[in-house]
Amino acid sequence: MGGPLTDQQGSTLRQFRLRARLTQEALAEASGVSVRTIRGLESGARRNPQRSSLQQLADAMGLSPGDRELLMAAVLGTPAAPGPRQLPAPPTLFAGRRPDVAELTEMLDQTSTVVISGTGGVGKTWLALHWANQESDRFPDGQLYVNLRGFDPSGRPMNVEAALRGFLEGIGVPPSEQPTDLHAQSALYRSLLADRRMLVLIDNAVDSAQVVPLLPGSGSTVIVTSRNQLTGLVTSRGARRLTLDALPDEDSTALLAARLGADRLAAEPDAAAQLVRSCAGMPLALGIVAGRAQAHPEFPLAELADELREMRLNALDEDDELASVRAVLSWSTTPLKPPMSRLFTLLGIVPGPDIGVQAAAALNGQSVMDTRRLLRALEQVSLVQHHVPGRYRMHDLVRLYAAEQTLPQAEREAALHGLVTYYTAGARAVNQSLFPHRAPSVVVHDAAVSHEFVPSDADAAWAWFHAENACLVASARLAMTMGWYAPVWEQAYCLAPMRTRQGYLHDDHETWRMALAAAEHLGDTVARGLALCGLGFADHHLNDNENAALHQQEAVDLLATTDRTMEQAIAHSALSNALRPLDRVQEGLRHARRSLELLEPLGHPVLTAQALSQVGEHQLDLGDYAVGRATLERALAVFREHGDTDSAAITLSNIARSLRREGEFAAALPLYHEVLALYTAVGNLANIGAVHASIGDIQLAQGDRDGAAQSWRTALEVHIAHHQLSLAEETERKLAKLTPPRVPPSVTPNV
Repeated sequence: MGGPLTDQQGSTLRQFRLRARLTQEALAEASGVSVRTIRGLESGARRNPQRSSLQQLADAMGLSPGDRELLMAAVLGTPAAPGPRQLPAPPTLFAGRRPDVAELTEMLDQTSTVVISGTGGVGKTWLALHWANQESDRFPDGQLYVNLRGFDPSGRPMNVEAALRGFLEGIGVPPSEQPTDLHAQSALYRSLLADRRMLVLIDNAVDSAQVVPLLPGSGSTVIVTSRNQLTGLVTSRGARRLTLDALPDEDSTALLAARLGADRLAAEPDAAAQLVRSCAGMPLALGIVAGRAQAHPEFPLAELADELREMRLNALDEDDELASVRAVLSWSTTPLKPPMSRLFTLLGIVPGPDIGVQAAAALNGQSVMDTRRLLRALEQVSLVQHHVPGRYRMHDLVRLYAAEQTLPQAEREAALHGLVTYYTAGARAVNQSLFPHRAPSVVVHDAAVSHEFVPSDADAAWAWFHAENACLVASARLAMTMGWYAPVWEQAYCLAPMRTRQGYLHDDHETWRMALAAAEHLGDTVARGLALCGLGFADHHLNDNENAALHQQEAVDLLATTDRTMEQAIAHSALSNALRPLDRVQEGLRHARRSLELLEPLGHPVLTAQALSQVGEHQLDLGDYAVGRATLERALAVFREHGDTDSAAITLSNIARSLRREGEFAAALPLYHEVLALYTAVGNLANIGAVHASIGDIQLAQGDRDGAAQSWRTALEVHIAHHQLSLAEETERKLAKLTPPRVPPSVTPNV
């Protein structure tokens, strides 16, 4: 005790001083202990330090009782009384979760309590134990741990009194000295932890009421894990929430590699990837799979992968309830009240990656308010995730489990029909909002709509479309499977202009193929002809010009057998458009004129002007600039009069093209900039690239090589973003060689 201090003993004082952000001089001034003494203690040269001096230093640094004891023990060389060390062993093969670990660390740097929430088996306890053991130096006074068994198979969570008794005994209060009253127990617990730097890990809590009596006072850190979100702790106790999602594929692979060895995964990469996909990022499922594979090292991974692909949840069941995905999820769903249970089951069978609140209300057959309340309740127990405002999703394995739950088939089908009807009515509403001059649909799904989206303006219509597009495609696939053919056709028709203008080209192509099959099932010749037109346009946008022309010609021939003049005109216009990239301009002009002849007597000025504009485009292609420009000006006047901004932009672009080709650069350039503004206003983003390319052409002709290069780089970004590969390749060549651009898109009556 009288010898010099070791480096470790001296460093303890140094660490405490630095943590308090004090220099040796500042600590000396605050404590009354000389700088010389402090330096001697920290260097290990000081002999026989006085306990009173250490007390003064501890006071000046604001040390907790536990840290004071640690300082005395380190400097005086006496053993410190150990604090409680109740944490279970850390996960031996922890993998991934780096962003979650970092976020948990950041949260606990800013607050004293964090709730880790997420569905059963997603790895909440796993993360908490990993972090707690990794950061054990933060808690020199010890760690307390309790599993509240909030979702235990027995259905009997631990009562709070039992949890408090375990904490008090861990702190050093024998059972005989503990109060019997809950409030007295909690008060003693808080008093004993006051100003200590301890970690309290409360695992598997069922609700906030179970947790509140276990919260210490100031000084300690608390981590709570729960499938519920424990909103009460967040709102009334200032806790932060960290919601765990599924592991990404990279982390899932790392976890399997840690259990099975990287060599075994590398030997069967396809099977390993299938195992990862089947487990859907759930650590519990990955652990079960790894355990199966370890038990049979001689079996190929492909055999287990095939079993998982065929059986999914059945393949992840184990005799031990605690190691069964299905059993773990059942603990969360058994307490659900009937309305929540019904919606949970329905959410398991919906198409698409997620669902909006209005769509969920249509599925559920209840009001939006009631459905929102049920969704929030399901979120509280971590069975759904509110991943973006107004939209909810399920973990893949949770969705599989939900779909297994019992619900009469007729009730399931009625719910899905309500959902498809909602999506179809919404598609119809946004089409009418954004393209009011478009020809009406010939197939209308007229089922009753309990909930319908009605856009307040163009921005709301575009926002709904972007949020729902993936769900709309999935709903069309579902409707096709169920034999509900009218909504398949109407969705394809109503959404085509939005998909082509926003770059959802493959979705457009797929849904038009389904619409053509639906029209054949309906036995509707007109619907089939228009579906061929739509499919031809989709081919054209994907640069399959030969098939585009074949489908459009078939549409012309088919609709010629009907008495539907407008649809015949649309087909001729579509064929005219398809022939342009094939350099069949004269033939295309004939079909454009035929479309105009058919439309003029029908009294639809905008559709007639679209056909007129198409005639003008072909005249420009044939080099008749003056005549073509005059034709386009006549069409432009109609578009401006009737507010068809989209067609006005395309027509104005072609007028600018004619001026540019005649060398009238000063006149063409402002028109192109006006076109950019118009395209942006109507959301026709796919055509913006061609306009930037044309502006670059003019800039080059005017000697502005840098400006041209910048415009072409912008055009290239747009082309790539909208999968316009041939235009992207052409623009790349222009950037390399500075050559002229290709023909801009044409105006046709929308299909």
